[in-house]
Amino acid sequence: MRDRLMKMWPRGQCRLEVSRERVSVVRLNRSRKAAPVVVNQPLLADAPPDTLAAQIAAALDAAGVHRMAVHATLGDDLVRYFIVTPPANGASMQDLRAAASVRFQLLYGDPLSDWQLAADWQAAEPFLACAVPKRLHVALQLAVTAQRGCLVSATPNFIAAWNRSRRRLGADAWLATQRDGALTLGLVARAKKPRLAAVRTIALPDGLPSKAWLHEQIARAALLDNLPAPSALHMHGEPSDAWQTHATASGETSLTVHWHPQREHRAIR
Repeated sequence: MRDRLMKMWPRGQCRLEVSRERVSVVRLNRSRKAAPVVVNQPLLADAPPDTLAAQIAAALDAAGVHRMAVHATLGDDLVRYFIVTPPANGASMQDLRAAASVRFQLLYGDPLSDWQLAADWQAAEPFLACAVPKRLHVALQLAVTAQRGCLVSATPNFIAAWNRSRRRLGADAWLATQRDGALTLGLVARAKKPRLAAVRTIALPDGLPSKAWLHEQIARAALLDNLPAPSALHMHGEPSDAWQTHATASGETSLTVHWHPQREHRAIR
């Protein structure tokens, strides 16, 4: 009976990454001897849900993902991040959701009805919220269901990085992600307990720009949000020599980049 069940439900899991232009699938097995199966395919993220689901399902099928648990990561170029200040006299979840909806419309000019909202709901201090297109979430569900699998999680890339690194951030350090042609900066307020003051996503020029460009973007973000520029940046992405410490001009603050590479593909324990 046990052997029969193991044939029906293969051991292992799948990591699915979706950005505006590509879908990547990594099928991981429990066996240390079995190499992970990696599939990368182009994607039209602005397509209707059925078309988008078919593209994602094709990548899952090419990787041999069937009846598996799927953990999805959403590229920052698909997600809208924003900080919400809770209403002074509001304490209920309805009050917090209303404040998030108003903030979203003020920032982006779009109704929240077409977006799926998630947030670190807080009634006493500003909190991080993010919105994902509903059609993308529907497409993910359809694609995984087509492979008779289970969508366990769908986490935006920056949120995953924040959850891994928030305890490492001090009063003089920011968080960043660099992936799929986008740089997302998490501006950290210098408080007793570090908290995000703003999140900004910047399109990267073709090819990784210089450290001077990175320094310029950070200085501009700090100026826009009236924050001091950090001396350290915790960067999640593929390490690059181009963004190592460099000599700064007079009056500039030196910036140290601490790299946190993407997790290696390895057997599941």
